[in-house]
Amino acid sequence: MGGLGKTALAQYIYNDKIVSSYFQLTSWICVSDNFSETVLVKKILESLSEEKVADLQLQSLKSKLKTKMENKKFLVVLDDVWDNGDYMTNWERLMSFFCNVGAVGSKIMVTTRIGSVANFMATKGIERHEIKGLSKQESWSLFERIAFKGKAVEGDERFERAGKEIVGRCVGVPLAIRAMAGVLSSKRNVVDWEALKDKQARLDSMDSDKRILATLRLSYDHLPSYLKPCFAYCSLFPKDYEIEVKTLVQLWMSQGYINCVQSSSSSSSSSSSDLFEVGVGYFKSMLSRSFFQEPHEDHSGNVRWCKVHDLMHDLALEVAGKESVTLRASNPVVDDGINFDGLRHISFDFEGRRSRKPWQVPHLLPRATKLRTLLPANMNSWGMNANGGEEYETIFSNMPSLRALSLRGALMKSVPPSIHKLKRLRYLNLSRNAMQMLPEGITKLVNLQVLVLDFCEELRQLPRDIVNLSNLEFLSLIECVRLTGLPPGIGQLTLLKELSSFEVTNAFHSSGAATSRVSELKHLNGLGGKLKISNLELVKDEAEAQAASLNTKQHLRTLELCWNIIRPADDAAEDGRTLEALEPNENLKELKLWGYAGSSLSTWFFNSLKNVVIISLTYCDELRYLPSLDPLVSLEELTLYKLYSLEYIQIEEPTPPSASAPAPSSSKNGVQLLPSLKSLTIWECANLISWASSSKIEMPLFPRLSVLDISKCPKLESVPRFSVHVEKVRLNGMESELLGEFAASSIPPPHSPTHSRFRELTIHRIYGLRVLPQELLPQLVSLESLDIESCPNLSTLSSPAATPLQFALPVLRRFNISKLSGLDCLPEWLQHSSKLQELVIWSCGGLKSLPEWFPKLAALETLIVNDSELLSPRLESSTAEDWHKVAHVSKIVVSYKMVQRNGKYLVAEAGDQHQELEAEAEDDEQLLTSTQSSRYILLLNYYRKAKLYLTVGLAFVNRTASIGHLLWYNIELIIAYSIPVSFSLHCLDIMNISSV
Repeated sequence: MGGLGKTALAQYIYNDKIVSSYFQLTSWICVSDNFSETVLVKKILESLSEEKVADLQLQSLKSKLKTKMENKKFLVVLDDVWDNGDYMTNWERLMSFFCNVGAVGSKIMVTTRIGSVANFMATKGIERHEIKGLSKQESWSLFERIAFKGKAVEGDERFERAGKEIVGRCVGVPLAIRAMAGVLSSKRNVVDWEALKDKQARLDSMDSDKRILATLRLSYDHLPSYLKPCFAYCSLFPKDYEIEVKTLVQLWMSQGYINCVQSSSSSSSSSSSDLFEVGVGYFKSMLSRSFFQEPHEDHSGNVRWCKVHDLMHDLALEVAGKESVTLRASNPVVDDGINFDGLRHISFDFEGRRSRKPWQVPHLLPRATKLRTLLPANMNSWGMNANGGEEYETIFSNMPSLRALSLRGALMKSVPPSIHKLKRLRYLNLSRNAMQMLPEGITKLVNLQVLVLDFCEELRQLPRDIVNLSNLEFLSLIECVRLTGLPPGIGQLTLLKELSSFEVTNAFHSSGAATSRVSELKHLNGLGGKLKISNLELVKDEAEAQAASLNTKQHLRTLELCWNIIRPADDAAEDGRTLEALEPNENLKELKLWGYAGSSLSTWFFNSLKNVVIISLTYCDELRYLPSLDPLVSLEELTLYKLYSLEYIQIEEPTPPSASAPAPSSSKNGVQLLPSLKSLTIWECANLISWASSSKIEMPLFPRLSVLDISKCPKLESVPRFSVHVEKVRLNGMESELLGEFAASSIPPPHSPTHSRFRELTIHRIYGLRVLPQELLPQLVSLESLDIESCPNLSTLSSPAATPLQFALPVLRRFNISKLSGLDCLPEWLQHSSKLQELVIWSCGGLKSLPEWFPKLAALETLIVNDSELLSPRLESSTAEDWHKVAHVSKIVVSYKMVQRNGKYLVAEAGDQHQELEAEAEDDEQLLTSTQSSRYILLLNYYRKAKLYLTVGLAFVNRTASIGHLLWYNIELIIAYSIPVSFSLHCLDIMNISSV
């Protein structure tokens, strides 16, 4: 039976920390009615790799998955398995595969509502656990909490009597109980409750499964009429799909489903500018009725993503009828049995499509002349012909009624001018395409409300008459890196709710008019979400900046203010006045400054940021101190990056906060606090001395800090104090005495039952460090990852005052020591780290051999030893002196050569490995798409395969990083790791940036 909570229980188990720590690999896959062996293997591989996997043949996918899973203890959850006729055969093959790759202790968990599937799984060694419904008391408690909302209602006895009958017919199914309770929560007339009870009673003759779906149908029938088409529209998304709420509401808007007059939650105004907020209200109303589930909120409390329960999805399909359909591109006969003449909404599901050839639209699609929606079901990629052509002409010429069109990832190099024929179009998504310009005809789409151009990295400019789109509310330009400003008059689009990027420029548009003055923002008071303003160094007039009126934009949540960091020093004189004039509204949640060259921050830090959650200051070279941050009681994340002149974060006499600012909070002993701060990052502040400029100012205590990252602050004399909640710490480039101070500051108060929760500790470039501080040792009992690098005077990793057992790290999984030239042996305590999985030894020239106890590390899977001239020769082959100590390790790399893989000793020479690497590279090149993002991904894949040269490969390459950073990092890799230049240039050539 569906809706009992099988998936919820499986998620609870899957996410449990004890369970996740037991397994080395975990993967959650929603199967539904598509139990295809190829699809499942690909999904599992993508889940484990955390990246998209190319459409390969089954054997190639299995080979890659085997490499990932071999000899590892894994947990794979297959959620919502259906009986589609082929699952038995596919399951037999999958079980055979899993049994041959996993380590002892690996588990497979399956959830299903189909009895025959459960019985079959039980015959294959999977223990069956049947989930029972809630008890009567549990059912009533759940219903009461939702339906009554904790409030007393007149005539409680009659309400309770009707409610209990309704609950009884939900047979303990939580989904049905929540749905019925959600419907009744808005009804305060007992007659309505009794009417619903009577309708539900007519379902008693049905079996349990059908009765539950019919009960959900009752909850749908009692939705307000304006919510019903909104819910039915969700049938276009696949099961278990994470739906972006903003996109969903925009699509509802495009179909005309949102009407301010009909919504009781709307204001008296019925203007178009109210539609999105009313649509969000629609969503919240259905969320409270359990038509949506698993909401994910951002730091502003807005729901960004959600899902639809499988049973609710079945209901959406039922009520959508024949007007909506999802076509599977994996089906070669995709047109069969579909009446295209009557279709209103089509989505294409590309899941499981194996062909690498561009996908062609169904030949009957031109008959769908009344179509209102055309989009990929997963909003990901079409994979159609890269040059547009007939496919797009088919859409533009034969579907004049289209309201919503997504060609995201359609590989277009140009948009056909005939797009102007779609006069009724309100939603257009052209993101992740390769066009350099948009046709002027797009400015004739006067009904357009949403235009999405994210990651169009070749786009140079927008049409000059874009101001004709007077109904435009959302213009998204994320990572349009080559876009040079906006057309003049953009400020006339006064309905805009989202303008993700605004680039100030004094260049001229093709129309001959000056473009992108910051004052264009003046009348865009409806702007919300995120706004990034670039090239602020071109603003020379304070009045011009003030005219932007940012303080009137009460819906704006994230503001990014950017100045060019490469400019003459005297150009920075205006930065302070410009920043002062760009005061944001007090509702702002996130503020980022980049390249600001003023000597101090604006006074509005005290007044306008009382609700801010995130502050990031980057390349603010002239800042010597910050204003007192004490009034920022909501601040959770603070990042200070490359503030080269910063000396103190708080000076002795900070500017007093205004009367309207909140008073600084303090602890019981009077020390000022940032009570909400969870993450503190301070990087490359070369002149930073201390948090406070005077000993009269006590160091603050951060009671909720969980992440502390201090790097390359060589003059730092003291570190912040924090509570025992810190989980991740990185200390890089500071005096060794500070490490002891840091350890002392993390010691719990006397008689405290709480111990430190350190999970990750990184210590880099503390050149004076000779021994780990005694105070640090008790804080590491929960440590899972320890990384110590470039501490050349560190001669021991043990403490003279502690025995190996006292200093044991029982849950340590990863240990990396690098450039510790003074270290002559591994610490004795390491033999007691029974869960250690990865050990990396790099440039430790004093290490002569591995200890005799090394075979005790039974869980060790990866051993990497490079640039250690005494130790490396003892591990380079199966006949080397220390090989018997490491033979149990699955993967061994020594001196940049793979010596053992998947527990098998490799006899291939380096030359053979290099040929294998190049062959794999040629295979990958065939999978390259023309989008710039894919080029970044390909570079990352190439470097991952270059582990034969790099051992551990790149630390990171962000696919949206600048080309300059990639080039520079490429040069660093060539020098540092002796990568063959031809191989590296081949990577860059594929990215088409080698000529930059």
